[in-house]
Amino acid sequence: MICGLLLAALPVRAEREVYDLNGGWMFYTYDQADSVSVELPHTWNDVDALAGRADYYRGAGQYVKSIYVPTQWQGRRVFIRFYGANTVADLLVNGRYAGQHRGGNNAFEFELTDLLNYGERNLLWVTVSNAFRTDVLPTSEAENVYGGLYRRAEIEVTGPTVIGFDGWGDLGVRMQPRKVNAGQASGQALVAVNALHNATCQIGVTIRDDRDSVVWRTVERHKVDEGVSEVAVPFTVEHPRLWQGTEDPYLYRVMVSLADGERVDSVSFRTGFRTFAVDAEKGFSLNGQPYPLRGVVLWRDQAVYGPVFTESQLRRDVALIREMGANAVRVAGGSHAREFYDLCDEAGLVVLTDGPLIGTTRLDRRGYYNAEAFRANGLRQLQEAIRQLGNHPSICFWGLFADPKMIGDDPRPFIEALQAEARRLDPSRLTAGVSNQDGDVNTLTDLIVWNHSFGWTLGQPEDIAIWRDQLHSDPVWKRMKSAVSYRAGGSPYQYADRLQWPDPSRSWHPENWQSHVHEVHYEALAADSTFWALFVGDMFDRGDADSGTNGSRGIDDCGLVSFDRRVRKDAFWFYKANWNKSEPFVRFAGRRHGRREGAVQSITVYSNLPVAELFVNGESLGTQVARNGVMTWENVQLRTGNNQLSAFSVISQGDDYVTLEDHMTLLYVPYRVL
Repeated sequence: MICGLLLAALPVRAEREVYDLNGGWMFYTYDQADSVSVELPHTWNDVDALAGRADYYRGAGQYVKSIYVPTQWQGRRVFIRFYGANTVADLLVNGRYAGQHRGGNNAFEFELTDLLNYGERNLLWVTVSNAFRTDVLPTSEAENVYGGLYRRAEIEVTGPTVIGFDGWGDLGVRMQPRKVNAGQASGQALVAVNALHNATCQIGVTIRDDRDSVVWRTVERHKVDEGVSEVAVPFTVEHPRLWQGTEDPYLYRVMVSLADGERVDSVSFRTGFRTFAVDAEKGFSLNGQPYPLRGVVLWRDQAVYGPVFTESQLRRDVALIREMGANAVRVAGGSHAREFYDLCDEAGLVVLTDGPLIGTTRLDRRGYYNAEAFRANGLRQLQEAIRQLGNHPSICFWGLFADPKMIGDDPRPFIEALQAEARRLDPSRLTAGVSNQDGDVNTLTDLIVWNHSFGWTLGQPEDIAIWRDQLHSDPVWKRMKSAVSYRAGGSPYQYADRLQWPDPSRSWHPENWQSHVHEVHYEALAADSTFWALFVGDMFDRGDADSGTNGSRGIDDCGLVSFDRRVRKDAFWFYKANWNKSEPFVRFAGRRHGRREGAVQSITVYSNLPVAELFVNGESLGTQVARNGVMTWENVQLRTGNNQLSAFSVISQGDDYVTLEDHMTLLYVPYRVL
């Protein structure tokens, strides 16, 4: 059975029409007789991969849909756009081949004009495969490779001359500011014009502020050739309100119009104007002012839905990041949905978005293949990401590689080629590599993010301070522009009365060990202004079908928040105590773990207030002064049975004082030896 979508027959208009293409697909893997109705976005690994099956399905999936194409579309141009298919997608229209896209991170489009039967039903057939290939990056992935059309899709109907549809999956307009300060923001808009014939067009650029007032408008005539031409249109905004990160994420709306006598096409988007810099000694600055980046590492999946996100779910994630007080995000593994970057623009989050070149420590995987097809695909994915996401002021860094412990062929010449292309396409941003090893690979990008796991996969948490001192004492390494990323696992359902290293390959990952690792790392790194960013790994637990962590197969539990976003782990509250000063709170660490084995306990409270007082069974044990948001009372004696603990702190609000408090019950039952 094939479901259809009736696209309404509308009066002929010159301007672009956009139709949602998400509903009414039939999906199957092996036999069409077993097809089921699905809506996009969709993944077929929402059961096996998310259940932790290491043998989750990696192969081909078939998506079939019938649409009615009205006769009014005849004489116009018709395009289809997919915003994400993992990882290789081939499209047939009425049995005729429309094209292929390789790579699961970015959007892509095909023109359907000459493949459609107008006034009839038309069959769209998409074959998507997430099977392993050596010519599609990443070849060594750190996250599940979910298959499917996992982002939205649409059909766009245009006139013969149109903005964009230049083969890159982008909007067709790239803003290139050349001068940005409090007095002026100026530069050029690069407009891609796709024309069926040589033509002379009027191209207009209008910029409006958040009150919808025009701050810049220009219209120019340009000759464009048949095919795709790129036209540069200058712009100037006097006395701009700059994008100031979380303090003032101000955005302008840009509309670019294309006319030949009358307007035939237009696109609009939001952007912001800002400058930034990174100094080896002073760290990150935004618009000329110091702006320490305190960020998180974000993977691109969630419980139940895998890589599929609604806009409300993306808003939930950004809200949690901001609640914790983070002002930066490293998007790991590749590009996220475009809507996510819109939300980062709105929230003022500074973004490092990864590329798909990922290393490995496993002997059965390769992060780099010294083959032309591999290099061409990696370069193509980088070009797509820069073209599609370059108007987002939140994005300041293009990630080129991650954990480059490549076994076999030397990836450095390829990384150098990526670096050159990123600088050519977008000289306004910096490149970064994420590294877990020594060597000159760390000098190939503008910036480096050192990726550590002391106290988790190797060593002890205190080793981070030894590494820091070694970095600063080396005459070469201390001149590098360095950031740091670190992570440790922790289950919100496990607690250890005595802190000791848990084996990450086993299922015992006590939550308080994770908190301990983060406290030690933060103590060693937070006050060091030479690091341009801290990226705490990870913001959320992520799917990992290769792992059996947390006693629940298929979850890497290094997140500060659970995979389903319902549980804020203790480490989340630790960072909120340090990074979010606008929401005063007091909270017991370990409050989910009410049964204790020892009569003598250390009690820890997290708070963004300077002082708190602890009461145990109604008796005050005095106050503690917070250090990095942590207050600890040692040698707290519990009585047999239930113990009532309360923590209090007082803040002033105008002429009044408000008491903030938290409560916890601890059960102590002594063991009896028979």
